[in-house]
Amino acid sequence: MQRLFNMTEQLLSYVLCALLMLLTVSVIWQVIGRYVLTNPATWPDEIARFSLIWVAMLGGAFVYGKKKHLAVTILPEKLAGTVKGHVLEIIHHCLVIIFGLIALVGGYTMAMNNFEFGQVSPVLKINMGYVYSAVPFSGLMLIVFAVYFIAQNMSSINRLNREQA
Repeated sequence: MQRLFNMTEQLLSYVLCALLMLLTVSVIWQVIGRYVLTNPATWPDEIARFSLIWVAMLGGAFVYGKKKHLAVTILPEKLAGTVKGHVLEIIHHCLVIIFGLIALVGGYTMAMNNFEFGQVSPVLKINMGYVYSAVPFSGLMLIVFAVYFIAQNMSSINRLNREQA
C-alpha cells in the first residue's frame, strides 16, 4: 500500500510540475507578445487560466497527501502518539473524505453536463468539461490519500493497544 501511495504521489508531482511549466511558459509568451511584439495573442491567456485551475485543484490534493496543508495543530500536537491523537486524525480524515465526495460527485456532474451540452472555450475551442474535470479528479485524490491515512492511523492504534496490553 505504501508503494502505491508513493507512486500516486510521485505521478501527481510530475503532473503538477508539467502544469506549472505550461502555466509559466504561457504567461511568459503572453508578456512577450504584449510588450515586445506589441501583438498579444489570446490563446496563452486561456492556457494560463485553465492550467491555474488544474494546479490549484491538484495542488490542494498534493499538499494534503504530503500532510503540509493549512491546519490548526494545537490539539493534534498535544495528543500526538496517543490513541486519542490517532482517533482525532481519523475524524479529520473522515471530514476530508466527505469533502472529497462532495467534490467528486459535484465535479463529476458539472464536468458531465459540460461534455453533454458542449460548452467550449472561446479561443481554444476545447470542451470545458476537460477543464472542470479537475474538481472530481482532485476529490478522488483527496479520498485516496485520506483512506490511506486512516489505514495508517488504525495500524498505529492497533500497535499502541498491543503495547499497552
